[in-house]
Amino acid sequence: MHIIHYSPFRDSDGAITKDSKAARQALGPDWRQVLQHEDTLIKSLAENLGDEYVLICNLTLPQIPHETDMILFSRRGIWVFGFFYLEGLYKTDGARLFAYSTQQQRYKRCRPDVIAETHQAAAALSQALEPSLNKQNIRLPWLIPVIILFNPKTNLQLADMVTTTILRPADFYEFSARTVRKFNDIVSEEELETIITLVKTTTRLVEPAPPQKKTFTRPETQHFGLTTSQWILLISMMLTFCLILGAIGVRIYQTPTLQTMLLTLWNQTLDLLR
Repeated sequence: MHIIHYSPFRDSDGAITKDSKAARQALGPDWRQVLQHEDTLIKSLAENLGDEYVLICNLTLPQIPHETDMILFSRRGIWVFGFFYLEGLYKTDGARLFAYSTQQQRYKRCRPDVIAETHQAAAALSQALEPSLNKQNIRLPWLIPVIILFNPKTNLQLADMVTTTILRPADFYEFSARTVRKFNDIVSEEELETIITLVKTTTRLVEPAPPQKKTFTRPETQHFGLTTSQWILLISMMLTFCLILGAIGVRIYQTPTLQTMLLTLWNQTLDLLR
């Protein structure tokens, strides 16, 4: 399998670069784990697929403001992959993803929506290639969106009408060994080379999209500059401080000597102010 990398955090051979600071800022604190998960999928594909397959990673397509995680090209079909890492409860509705909000006790549209983005990438690829391919009487192979759920704490409820292939990492070896191979050829080897060349030509002038943060936990919503947990901590500290002051006040009230000392100090302060 031929592999082409466009990630700014890998060299041309796919090795992770040493610029960890830039990777952390762009991808988030889980950046190394994210890239290692990608390596696992790439290795699985490479072990099962021959030289007639081409894998392009982190490509920016025309009219798409985000990278496409992986695109696998073959004579049998084109698989467009989107990676999802967040934990929580989710459900699909067609080509849209919804996340359950524990605060509002209902499902809300998930942002970013990896399913919608992967379908958009597939549509953008089709729009970019088909006009030129039609002139050459080359049929574009099937475009198949695939979502990989990396986080075991992701609970996804699928709608009745499933428009996207959903996989866990444990399913990926079977996918690469059997599912990708079960389709019949649609284009010849020469036509596939034409498609790959057209992809490179079409995307050459496209400005690379900034990498999206890929974290395993969803960031908390902020209220007046603080997250919910930060507000809870702040209120707890304030209540503790009030209890300490109250205990001191009770102690002073119960000790006549301390009352006399504080009263004397108060009178002396008033005399100085006069």
